[in-house]
This record gives sequence, structure tokens and C-alpha cells, in this order.
Amino acid sequence: MRKINLKEFALTGDFGPVKIGMTKEQVIELLGEPDSDNDFGSGSTGLLYSWYEFFFDKKTKILKSIQNDHLQADCEEHKENILFKNDKIEIDIWFLKLNQDLNRREVKEILQKQEISFSEEEYWGNEIIRFESGVYLDFDNKDGIWVIYEDGEMKKDESVTIDDRENFVLNGIRYFPDY
Repeated sequence: MRKINLKEFALTGDFGPVKIGMTKEQVIELLGEPDSDNDFGSGSTGLLYSWYEFFFDKKTKILKSIQNDHLQADCEEHKENILFKNDKIEIDIWFLKLNQDLNRREVKEILQKQEISFSEEEYWGNEIIRFESGVYLDFDNKDGIWVIYEDGEMKKDESVTIDDRENFVLNGIRYFPDY
């Protein structure tokens, strides 16, 4: 069994042995059978290993990006969203904590203690932390939190919106090298 270390992914852009430019078949060979194989109807398809998503060009079947944008601890499946294990791989979640959010300030402190270089940038209207590899972390102010009440009604809970950017919650780790 091979360990996939999120720290190495952040620093290199390689998800263990998987590299941008590989074919879908190569990724499956290295990571095992995915939980799902999706056609997004947008010119791309994707393999999901829990919420580790691998996006491929629909025509060429070439890997073009990797992400997990389910790092927030706001759902019951948080452990399953960040931990993944099958007969070929197991994810080492680096500094992530099960069922616990980390805010931007905490993430920056962790990275600084580990002496990891990063920059802070605006990207698609969101401030991100970008590593030299191009992999980045994005954060959320929780304005999109939906709550399911006991009666089954689902409503947006605006009482949890965070105003201070340093308290925004870690949402995703992504590598989109062509964007």
C-alpha cells in the first residue's frame, strides 16, 4: 500500500505517483478503482476517490487538475471526505484534523512553523494560499452553509457567516495548473 502525503502534493503538485498529464487509465492503475467516474457535461470527466477529485479532458482523457474541496468539518462525513484508503493507497492528511475546522490564521501558523514557503493571492474573488508548486488552499466565510432541520426543511444559515478573512475556514486544496 502506498501513502499519498498531502504535504508532498502541496509542495510538488504530484498526488503520490499521479502527475498532471497522465491518462485516466494510468491514474486508475496507480490509485485503484475510483468511487465514481463522472461526466460533468462540461468537456471534462472526473474520477472521485472519496472527495479527492481528478479532472480529465473529455476528448484526450488526460488529467488536467486535482482537488478536494470538502475539507470543512461542517458535515457528518468529514472523516470520509479527507481520509481515503483502498487496497492501493492511503491518504496522509498532513495538518488536517478530523471533525475540526482550521482557519486561515491557523493554517499560516502551521506552514510558517514547518518553514514552508507560500504566497497570499486573490484568485476568483477569494484570497488563497499558493505554494511554489502552484497547488493552493482556499478558504470560505461559511456564507454558503446549509442546515437541515428536524422537520427536513433545508435553509441557508446566515448566522455563521465569518467577516474577518483571517478566520475564514479552510475549504479546499487544489491544483489547476492551466488556470
